[in-house]
Amino acid sequence: MSDQNPEFERVRYNVLFEALSDAAFHAVKGKLKERRYRPNEIIIEEGTDGEELLLIVSGRVKISKTMRDGTEYLLALLHDGDFVGELDLIDGRTRSARVTALDDTIILSLHKSHFELLLHSSQPFAIRLLTVLSVRLRALIHHFASETERKALEARIELSKREHLIEATKKLNSTLDLEMLLQIILDIALDMVHGDRGTVYLFDERKGEFWAKVAKGLEGNERVKIHLGMGQGIAGYVGATGDTINIPDAYLDPRFSPDVDKSTGYRTKSILCMPMRNNDGKIIGVFQLLNKRMGIFTQADEVLIDGLSVHAALAIENARLHEQERQKIQLERDLVAAREVQMSLVPKHVPEVRGYEFAACTIPAKQIGGDLFDFHPISGTRLAFCLGDVSGKGLPASLLMANTLALLRSQAISHTSVHETMQRTNRQLSEYIGSDKFVTLFFGVLDTSTHQLRFSNAGHEQPFVLSGNTPVQRLDAGGIPLGMVEEFAYAEDMVQLGPGDMVVVSSDGISEAMNAQGEQFGEERLGEVLKRHQTASASVLLQHVITAVQDYVGSAPPSDDITMVVVKRAS
Repeated sequence: MSDQNPEFERVRYNVLFEALSDAAFHAVKGKLKERRYRPNEIIIEEGTDGEELLLIVSGRVKISKTMRDGTEYLLALLHDGDFVGELDLIDGRTRSARVTALDDTIILSLHKSHFELLLHSSQPFAIRLLTVLSVRLRALIHHFASETERKALEARIELSKREHLIEATKKLNSTLDLEMLLQIILDIALDMVHGDRGTVYLFDERKGEFWAKVAKGLEGNERVKIHLGMGQGIAGYVGATGDTINIPDAYLDPRFSPDVDKSTGYRTKSILCMPMRNNDGKIIGVFQLLNKRMGIFTQADEVLIDGLSVHAALAIENARLHEQERQKIQLERDLVAAREVQMSLVPKHVPEVRGYEFAACTIPAKQIGGDLFDFHPISGTRLAFCLGDVSGKGLPASLLMANTLALLRSQAISHTSVHETMQRTNRQLSEYIGSDKFVTLFFGVLDTSTHQLRFSNAGHEQPFVLSGNTPVQRLDAGGIPLGMVEEFAYAEDMVQLGPGDMVVVSSDGISEAMNAQGEQFGEERLGEVLKRHQTASASVLLQHVITAVQDYVGSAPPSDDITMVVVKRAS
């Protein structure tokens, strides 16, 4: 095999070879032979002679022992970065267990003669081998109790499990606050297994990731939210596969990353990581528990956490449902408050001016929008009016609408021109609204003695001007929506209104109203309705438009507020 084979580079990170010098590793690398195994293929058969050390490059293998009654007993699961076969090389006895591939597995083998040479020539290698064997031996001592002791242990576990779960259920039902509940679950789990620290991760289905709140810094006074991708790290792996991972010595396991320990000064020794499943067996989170205070985490600990899992999952789901209901109630309250703010700002009556007709209405959609309109006498024969739409929904949109109207009125009564009113309003809005907020607005000042309408349009739907048999005119002079750029020179224009002429300003809730097929009412259809009824009074024309939109939409729910202002010179 070529030294360029990537499998030979990956074996450098095997737990046995981490202690080797580069020179020693380079010498060993040339002696390695690659083998590949399919799932369920036997790698080592029980009772055979051991001639090789097997280094796992990728995949998982299981070590099992056939008992006297013919049943297979699982001894260990090994992953990439681990090794097997060392005992047979050391004691010279036949293989005492079977090794089987669980996945597509790549293994590099080192012959007994080269292993013995390395063992005698490299003290770091020998020490690392001795250390790993010591850890495995300790794990086996805990793992293999006598049959009588195991049965007694199971009985104690079952009793302890019932006692713990009765007490745990009381605590789990003590709160519906999710963050507080997660801390209670963690405290219960640590108490059950005598762990030192830990984390409870929850799965976010929408984002496809796990998250948890953890203490920040040595003091732990501040809690921050961390995110873990599916399959990322030990907890992410457990969440993705549903496996239980019980690591007696973290620093001898290739899956463990010591980065967090280095940043916090904490020393992770043993790890128990298990999935949290609900009644349907679905994984909704992961327990990650660290450093059993005495010894290592045992099978009894795994049974206890598994018993806690369903109860914790049920409590979490109840807390989530409670939070959803709370948010729904709060949203409904916000919608009511927003609607009250919005409707309180709508003029109760349209102006009464000799020679003119005015009509206006706003029809709220189910979701609170930010449509606004206003009429405001300035002085003498001058009357200001506007129609706009603020970005966003709910109470924030309604409050922004109120501020916009207040700014417009304060600027209009100061006898500034239309474009100056727009510029000053834009400047003041830009100072306190966020970059994601803006207001589209048509603002006009009508002189009812000269019949001149001076106007500016800040990114709003272009109003219609209907005059006899002439083509429909659209009013577009102005600029970008208010609040987007602090300094902007808004343009101003003027239109002369003759007898019977009409100005119609509407919100996009009319042109963008959709039927059940998802088709919009559209500006062209709106223009046709206006042209067809342009000889009607202002209020009758408005009603024709509303009826036409409602007939077109049919049973489809409204997606936005419908707002319209009509100004008609009667004579």
